[in-house]
Amino acid sequence: MRHTRSTQLTLACSPAALTPAIAQAMSQLRAAAHSLDLEVHTLGREAVLAEVLTGRADIGLVDGAAAPSDPLPLPDLGPATTLVAAEEPLAVLFPHHHPLARRRTVCLTDLAQAHWIDAPDTAIPLDRLRDICRTDGFRPRIRHRGTDLHALAALATTGHGLAALPLPLATTLGGTAVPVAEPRLVHRTEAVHAANPSGMTQQLAELITW
Repeated sequence: MRHTRSTQLTLACSPAALTPAIAQAMSQLRAAAHSLDLEVHTLGREAVLAEVLTGRADIGLVDGAAAPSDPLPLPDLGPATTLVAAEEPLAVLFPHHHPLARRRTVCLTDLAQAHWIDAPDTAIPLDRLRDICRTDGFRPRIRHRGTDLHALAALATTGHGLAALPLPLATTLGGTAVPVAEPRLVHRTEAVHAANPSGMTQQLAELITW
């Protein structure tokens, strides 16, 4: 009997990094490849990078806030290759009853003294918002640890604090997502893989990056 050996590909991603467009690209790769065994790990940003750098994942997706076309402020990854996979509008997730939920846009610096949720593995980390806005604000009212976006949304939409997320994702989580107008920022997703990736990893990288 003839047996076809499957090709295994492991993708590690932070929760907000796996966009529908990237998921669709993964479907294209599976349709084109024979016997592809695809495994997805959802982890915090630092854990995603560790998975790629130690070889436990073939490719990683990490997200964060940056100025348009600017790279994410990632640590030194040595010989790894980093490519942009997506840029989306950044938004703040409010409960429906919040007075600012009726705004068309918000300025982040105006929200520096608001109540926030410290959710470094799911939302934009608060220390990143402090660096961007050059303020010591953005102090947490509650802390959320883990990678469950729906748990974060339940906290945000019931008034426990605000969270900064990509606009397309935030609009699916309940509450009201209001785009950030100032400072000028985007939610950026980057793909990271080894400098000399396998053929299948290279194919996926070409499908999901610009």
